[in-house]
Amino acid sequence: MLRCAQMLLGEVLLRRHIGRDFEWKEGVPPTGDYERILRMFLDEKTALYSIHQIAQMGVSEGKTIYPLPFHQVIKKLAVFDSWSGIAVHVALDNILVLNDVRTIATLAPPKDAIKLITEEKNVDESYMTLVNESVASDDQKCDWRPLLLLVPLRLGLTSINRCYLPAIENFFKLDSCVGIIGGRPNHALYFIGIAGEKLVYLDPHYCRPSIIEKYGNTRCLEDGFVSLESEDIPPSVPIKDEGLDDTTFHCKMLLHMDYDQVDPSLALAFFCESADAFEKLSRDLRQDVFPSSEPPLFEQLETRPKYLPPFEPYTGVKAKIEMKEFDDMCAPNYVIDDGFEVLEETEDPLTDLTEEALQS
Repeated sequence: MLRCAQMLLGEVLLRRHIGRDFEWKEGVPPTGDYERILRMFLDEKTALYSIHQIAQMGVSEGKTIYPLPFHQVIKKLAVFDSWSGIAVHVALDNILVLNDVRTIATLAPPKDAIKLITEEKNVDESYMTLVNESVASDDQKCDWRPLLLLVPLRLGLTSINRCYLPAIENFFKLDSCVGIIGGRPNHALYFIGIAGEKLVYLDPHYCRPSIIEKYGNTRCLEDGFVSLESEDIPPSVPIKDEGLDDTTFHCKMLLHMDYDQVDPSLALAFFCESADAFEKLSRDLRQDVFPSSEPPLFEQLETRPKYLPPFEPYTGVKAKIEMKEFDDMCAPNYVIDDGFEVLEETEDPLTDLTEEALQS
């Protein structure tokens, strides 16, 4: 699941900085923004979207997790990427609230946002002093931040219900579609298209050559606090004069899976570069995707239902947190018992009467 999320983030960053028309050319060394994006995914602590950073945010390697907890990790990591400036919104309970999306997409990061580069050269999120307020001030408003929208769903019991097939086909036709994170139990995949009843995917479980020994640890980062606003280059492995071999980041063939074999627990991903793109996505969902299945893939509402708590956009944390707490939430046997009262064992008078009657 971790590698699938890296694939998704890689696609989003390519669209954000390069555009949809990007084509990989084998043998041509990467340069410019493309090289910067690749270096953000190196398996080093200094790379913002590395496995190390994802694990530090609360998800341990070797664990299969469902989309919702992991998407919260994506949302937390994106706060550190001042270069991309992407806003991440995770729709809950199969409901997409349009006003909530507009709120998070027009909320600029706080001006006092800082990050700490520790001696281990990794971004320690527990030292962030970002403000987490539900009401933004005027100076925090912006026109629109590029938006990554994630919609976790469960579309069946043991496999995806066939009634959703037309809707999934129309989903992949959307301009804002950036794929699906799903797969099978203990085998996460990144779906990027559909042909008939076969979903086309990329599989992160194939071993690929590592380039860390050749390109990693290029130089040490300076310790101390650095303002996010002064960062022109994303917090990642610094660019080195030597060219980067990007062959290991690409594959020459695609794989496919039958629709009926896909696990029903998945997450739809959308990327909206502008406010107009989001409004177009909303119309396309309402006119093309939702009518394709009964019931629809999920609900789309203009305002938040009254039974839901007020929306609080995530802009970071304002106090040190224990990452173990978040890690426990991702564990398969984690149980949330908040709100339940443990009753003490008492004697049942009816049971006592029954025992006396039997003895007599």
